[in-house]
Amino acid sequence: MECKDVNCGFYGFRRAGLRASTYDEVRAVCAQFGITACAWYHLDRSGAGVRESNEITLALCRQNGGVPVLRLLPPAFPLESYTKEEMERLITQERAVFRIHPGRDASPLKDWVFDWMFPLLNETGTPLLVSLQEADLGELAAFKQQFPEVPLILTNTTQWLNRQYVCFLRRFPKTYMDTANVIEYYGLENLCDVVGPDKLLFGTGMPDKEPYDKFFQLLYSDLAKEQIELIAHVNFERVIERRRGV
Repeated sequence: MECKDVNCGFYGFRRAGLRASTYDEVRAVCAQFGITACAWYHLDRSGAGVRESNEITLALCRQNGGVPVLRLLPPAFPLESYTKEEMERLITQERAVFRIHPGRDASPLKDWVFDWMFPLLNETGTPLLVSLQEADLGELAAFKQQFPEVPLILTNTTQWLNRQYVCFLRRFPKTYMDTANVIEYYGLENLCDVVGPDKLLFGTGMPDKEPYDKFFQLLYSDLAKEQIELIAHVNFERVIERRRGV
C-alpha cells in the first residue's frame, strides 16, 4: 500500500528513546513502510533561528524530494520572518507549505498578527498546518470564514475534542485532518462515515510516534479500497502536491 505522510518530522540531533529521530533515520523508516512522499517538518531549530531551520528543510527536500513544511512566524521582526517576495518565491518555486504554532510562538490566528501573509495563502491556495493541541477551534472557524481558500489541515487531534472538529470539518470546505492521533476503536471507519474519506490525510506523527499503528490501522480497516487510497495518498496529492499558485 502506497502512503504519503502529511505529518512527518525530524530532529536535528539523535534523540534518546526514539527509534528514529534524525532526517536520515526517519527517511529509512518511511522506505521500510512504503511511504513514498512526506511533508517534512523540522521539529527543532538545531541551535539556529527559524529561517535557518527552514533552510535545512528546503535543502533536504531539494535533494531528496518531498514537500517542505516551513514554520511561519508573523512579520513582526524582519530577521526571523519572511518578506512578501520571499514567501511568494517559497510558494511558487519551492512548493512549500506552512505550519504555525499559535501558542508556542505567541502568534494567534489573527489577520492583524499575520498581516499580508494570510491573504497571500488564500490567494495561492497554499495549505496551512496547525496542531489542534495549540489552536482554538473558535479562532480556526473565524480564520476559515475570512480565508476560505486556504486548505487548513488539523494535525495532532485529540479524541476529547472530536465532536468539535467533526463539526468543523463538516462546516468548512477545504478543511482536513491527519490520522496520527485517531486512536478510537474503528476510528477511521467512523470518521469516514461522518466527515467523508476526502477529509482525511494519512499522517504518522513521526518521529515522536511510531508509524506501525497508523499504517496497519489503515491497511486492515473495514474501509473500501477506494476510501483507503484516498486517505493513504490521493488526498495528499490533491491537497498538498497539486495547488493553485504553483
